[in-house]
Amino acid sequence: MKFYSNNIVQEVRNLKIQGVAISKIAKKFNVSRSTISRWVFDMPSTNPNYLKNQKVRIENRLRGEKYISNFKINQKNVKLFTALIYWCEGYKYPHCNFIGFTNSDVNLVETFLKLFRSGFNPKEEKFRIHLQIHDTHDKNEVIDFWSNKLKIPKNQFRKSTITKARSKMKRTNYNGTCTVRYYDSAIYQEIMGIYETFFRKIVKIGEVG
Repeated sequence: MKFYSNNIVQEVRNLKIQGVAISKIAKKFNVSRSTISRWVFDMPSTNPNYLKNQKVRIENRLRGEKYISNFKINQKNVKLFTALIYWCEGYKYPHCNFIGFTNSDVNLVETFLKLFRSGFNPKEEKFRIHLQIHDTHDKNEVIDFWSNKLKIPKNQFRKSTITKARSKMKRTNYNGTCTVRYYDSAIYQEIMGIYETFFRKIVKIGEVG
């Protein structure tokens, strides 16, 4: 994925405010129309196509919100949700025998931790956090950010890995990549057992209902 400087994104948004067509902006910056559309998605427009697409997006989102609004997460299913998220982004054997969950999406890491804490009652002092950040970041600021979000003290953060940011490219609102580690092989094996059994039940046997 290519990342563009905030200056370019802001120039695009300024042109959109002036009423310049997306096709012309795309040509000016040699960027795809879909990318330009994503950068100005939140900006209102009177264009009929925009209004039509916006109406459809809102209807689809409301349908999703309605589906989940009355859904209850409880002790019977919280472990399953933890395991499914871990299945997607967690460390797996033979690379490790401990719980390791890595992502740059703050909401996803928060969600995993919330479910994990609720389902497995971990000991808070056993959490360890590792961050991978760019040399353009303020290290202390980023550590403060993740510490506050995850409710984990800074003294449980390991030394951050700092990499050189690619020239003239910057991700907006990027606070590095966070790895949550928890060293408990019993819980790790339980999580593995949950999602592996889920796979067998749903995918191989086709048991739904």
